[in-house]
Amino acid sequence: MRRRILVVLLALGTVGGYASGIASLRYRSHCRRAWTEARTSQACPPCASTTAQAPTPSSPR
Repeated sequence: MRRRILVVLLALGTVGGYASGIASLRYRSHCRRAWTEARTSQACPPCASTTAQAPTPSSPR
Protein backbone atom coordinates (compact mmCIF):
# COMPACT_ATOMS: atom_id res chain seq x y z
CA MET A 1 0.00 0.00 0.00
CA ARG A 2 2.76 2.42 0.92
CA ARG A 3 4.64 1.70 -2.31
CA ARG A 4 1.53 2.31 -4.40
CA ILE A 5 0.98 5.72 -2.80
CA LEU A 6 4.62 6.62 -3.44
CA VAL A 7 4.36 5.61 -7.11
CA VAL A 8 1.19 7.67 -7.54
CA LEU A 9 2.78 10.72 -5.91
CA LEU A 10 5.89 10.45 -8.07
CA ALA A 11 3.77 10.07 -11.20
CA LEU A 12 1.70 13.13 -10.28
CA GLY A 13 4.88 15.10 -9.61
CA THR A 14 6.29 14.14 -12.99
CA VAL A 15 3.11 15.10 -14.84
CA GLY A 16 2.87 18.34 -12.84
CA GLY A 17 6.50 19.20 -13.61
CA TYR A 18 6.06 18.69 -17.34
CA ALA A 19 2.83 20.70 -17.31
CA SER A 20 4.57 23.53 -15.45
CA GLY A 21 7.46 23.54 -17.91
CA ILE A 22 5.22 23.63 -20.95
CA ALA A 23 3.11 26.42 -19.43
CA SER A 24 6.27 28.37 -18.68
CA LEU A 25 7.47 28.04 -22.26
CA ARG A 26 4.14 29.22 -23.64
CA TYR A 27 3.87 32.11 -21.17
CA ARG A 28 7.33 33.49 -21.84
CA SER A 29 7.39 33.05 -25.62
CA HIS A 30 6.74 36.73 -26.28
CA CYS A 31 9.68 37.70 -24.06
CA ARG A 32 12.03 35.33 -25.90
CA ARG A 33 10.80 36.59 -29.26
CA ALA A 34 11.34 40.23 -28.31
CA TRP A 35 14.82 39.42 -26.93
CA THR A 36 15.78 37.60 -30.13
CA GLU A 37 14.57 40.46 -32.33
CA ALA A 38 16.44 43.05 -30.25
CA ARG A 39 19.62 40.96 -30.28
CA THR A 40 19.42 40.42 -34.04
CA SER A 41 18.89 44.11 -34.76
CA GLN A 42 21.99 45.02 -32.71
CA ALA A 43 24.25 42.32 -34.15
CA CYS A 44 23.25 42.74 -37.79
CA PRO A 45 23.49 46.38 -38.94
CA PRO A 46 21.71 47.37 -42.14
CA CYS A 47 23.55 46.62 -45.35
CA ALA A 48 25.70 49.36 -46.83
CA SER A 49 24.60 50.96 -50.07
CA THR A 50 26.18 49.69 -53.28
CA THR A 51 27.80 53.08 -54.00
CA ALA A 52 29.81 53.07 -50.77
CA GLN A 53 33.43 52.03 -50.97
CA ALA A 54 34.65 48.90 -49.23
CA PRO A 55 36.93 49.50 -46.25
CA THR A 56 40.62 48.96 -46.78
CA PRO A 57 42.03 45.81 -45.26
CA SER A 58 44.03 46.17 -42.07
CA SER A 59 47.75 45.61 -42.03
CA PRO A 60 48.99 42.07 -41.35
CA ARG A 61 49.84 41.23 -37.78
